[in-house]
Amino acid sequence: MRRRTLGERAMFVCATLGIVLGAAFLFAPIHGICTSSVSLTAPPLGSTPGPPATFGPQLCGTEALWQRQPIFPMPFFAVVVWSLAPLVSYYGVRLHASGVSTAGTLLVVIGLVLEATVLISFGAAPFFLPFVFVPLLIATVLALAPSRMG
Repeated sequence: MRRRTLGERAMFVCATLGIVLGAAFLFAPIHGICTSSVSLTAPPLGSTPGPPATFGPQLCGTEALWQRQPIFPMPFFAVVVWSLAPLVSYYGVRLHASGVSTAGTLLVVIGLVLEATVLISFGAAPFFLPFVFVPLLIATVLALAPSRMG
């Protein structure tokens, strides 16, 4: 049985992070929301118009993305891509380590490019960029760097 390299282990951690954080982004109550009510008051006939509305208290809390907006088909597909891209890279690293270096390297690069598309999202980029993309970039360098051992 072949021993796993540091790059393979780091890529496995990234794949796990991608899946866990993608599920948290969709289903955990991490998105802030505030609401307030407005009641319109009509002035009596012939009187001077008063304030047109009375604002109620502002209520703030957290909701999951699926509670806040319809998630199908978007952003569900985008979050699935950003969550599974590290898994594609992990598979590529496994292929690369087993001797299929061209296909493995191509899959690693495809996974990295798919994860980089998170930059188009103002909502998901602050979540996925530091916790999935940066570790994936570091794991890619570790996995594809020429080994100095053996």
